[in-house]
Amino acid sequence: MASGDEARAVIDRFDSYELTGRIIRVEFAKSFRKPAPPPPPGASLVEERHKIYVSNLAWKARSVHLKEFFSAKYKPLSARVVFENATGRSAGYGFVAFATKEEAAAAIAELDGKELLDRPVRLRFRQKDDDKTESAPEEEKSAEEQHDES
Repeated sequence: MASGDEARAVIDRFDSYELTGRIIRVEFAKSFRKPAPPPPPGASLVEERHKIYVSNLAWKARSVHLKEFFSAKYKPLSARVVFENATGRSAGYGFVAFATKEEAAAAIAELDGKELLDRPVRLRFRQKDDDKTESAPEEEKSAEEQHDES
């Protein structure tokens, strides 16, 4: 489907259509994501997290590999490898979050250039534009998008 209009036309044509003696229902997909539970009373709405931008990842790298790499000496809150939406292939970069800026800085200092899945990873503090594919650094621009969260 190239557009919402085409999708609407298919729904209009085939909803309540009889197929092999049965009536079929055709409608737009509904979100299966459950709403997030409300934060506990008194909890801050903004969780302080310090993220590291990890680049030069192997194409086969997954979030679990990234988390294990940092968990050997540190306590990452989360790790995710970003994937291209169109192909589902790893974009070659990801993010790791830490509770403190000091822990994130220590991880960068110690692990920058170390090998993960036979590739030396490059680490730096995340910048706001790192999450946007059009704003990724030039050297990372060949592969973008997100998927796969740990």
